[in-house]
Amino acid sequence: MAFLENLSGGIGLLLLILGLVAALAGTGVAVYRSGRKQYLGNILVLGSMIALSIVFFAMTFSFPMEEAGPAVIPYLWVFWTILLCSVILWQLLRGTAKPDPESGRLLFLASVIGILIAYYFAIGFFGYFLSSFVFLVIVMHLLAYPKKRTIYIVAGGWVAFSYVVFYRALYIQLPLGRLFENYF
Repeated sequence: MAFLENLSGGIGLLLLILGLVAALAGTGVAVYRSGRKQYLGNILVLGSMIALSIVFFAMTFSFPMEEAGPAVIPYLWVFWTILLCSVILWQLLRGTAKPDPESGRLLFLASVIGILIAYYFAIGFFGYFLSSFVFLVIVMHLLAYPKKRTIYIVAGGWVAFSYVVFYRALYIQLPLGRLFENYF
């Protein structure tokens, strides 16, 4: 059990992440050189989701051990993510799934990834509620949703729903951020 707890943070977690990145790179090279080159994108996306699930699973080893403790929901997400990704991977390896589509708007994809990373860091400073509102508005504008008023209604509705359901009803402490932590 001590070995597993070492994987939940610090150097152990870093080594786990580096090992999974190396495994993904090796898988990518192997698939590229094999006869399944047309499935490379799907295999790497699914492999990345499985690797990320393994990292999240390892992080739960530092959670308190209780019957219905804080690790239960991550365990469910990890289990179902790995199971469903494995089913799709099995279909890809058997050759019964559709091959990858032709590459499209890679600049758009890079923009969304950049915005997602900025959102992750913004939560720490501005808090979940403000960051989520801004993130949703920006992404829906990028997706060229035509009804601008609806964009703000959906973003505001999500923030209001999150506040009422998670923060007030379920008492889940969403990050308030350094900017607002003294006001709530």
